[in-house]
Formats: sequence, structure tokens, C-alpha cells
Amino acid sequence: MSVLLTPPLEDAIRQFLGARGATPCLLLVTPDVVRLERVAADLDLVYGWPRLSVGGGLSAALLHEPPARYPDVAATWLQECTGEHQPGPALLTEIDLLFEPALRLDPLALLRRTSRTVRLFVAWPGSYAGDVLRYGAPGHAHYRLHAWSRPDVRIAQLD
Repeated sequence: MSVLLTPPLEDAIRQFLGARGATPCLLLVTPDVVRLERVAADLDLVYGWPRLSVGGGLSAALLHEPPARYPDVAATWLQECTGEHQPGPALLTEIDLLFEPALRLDPLALLRRTSRTVRLFVAWPGSYAGDVLRYGAPGHAHYRLHAWSRPDVRIAQLD
């Protein structure tokens, strides 16, 4: 077992995989992006789930699209990319592009919708405190732009 896959995280993973009827999306949350990357690598190594880099794939999909089509292209790309791995789980990493204001997305809603067809583990660079989920950390350019109160999703805090 990896040092980064702590017993509390392992328990959260087991509970998530055994749950029925709930939103099949588990956010792995920490503002420490290096730790997030290491945990994602360990999950890939230990479980062998498909690991999908959202930033790399989505940026290629958007490259020749007009800005007016960004929201639709992003939603379609994510559904198609994860759909190849039904019923999952799939591990989504490098999700930062989803928060780009020019895309006009609600990243959490998009991930929840996508998780209806594919179980998702999402490496989420941010924080969860007082029932508020945030993207980024204080000082990050988009920190105040993206906050959800009582998000309807499972969360495993990595710190």
C-alpha cells in the first residue's frame, strides 16, 4: 500500500465503490497540487483505473471552436471521453481548464452530470470547510469565483 493512500482515504474509496443510488462522483480535495498529483498517480498504480487529463484533452477539443460553442464542446468532450470507460471508475486529473471563465461552465454540475453514466474520481485542487467546496486556494485567481455550499457530491479531504 502507498503511504499517500491513507486508511481514511482507503475507507472513503471502499464506501464510495460500495454505495448505491448516490451521485457516483468522489472528489479528492486538497489545495496541495503536488500531493493531489501523487495521490492520483498512486490510485492509478494501485487500482489501474483509467486516468484522464482534462486539461490536455479538452484544450485540444476547443482549439478550433468559436467561443460561443465552448460550453457545449466541453460537455460533449467530457461525456465522450469518460463514456469510453463505462461504468468506471475513471480518474479525472488536471481539471483546471473547466474553471476558465471563458468556457462559461459550472464545473461541479458538469462533473455530477457526467458521473451519472461513469463513476468518477476527481482530483480537485481546492478546499472543503464548513460545508463549502472551493476551487483553488486563497490567492489563486479563481478562488472566489468558484464556491459551492453543501455540494451534492462525496468528498474525501486529503489533508
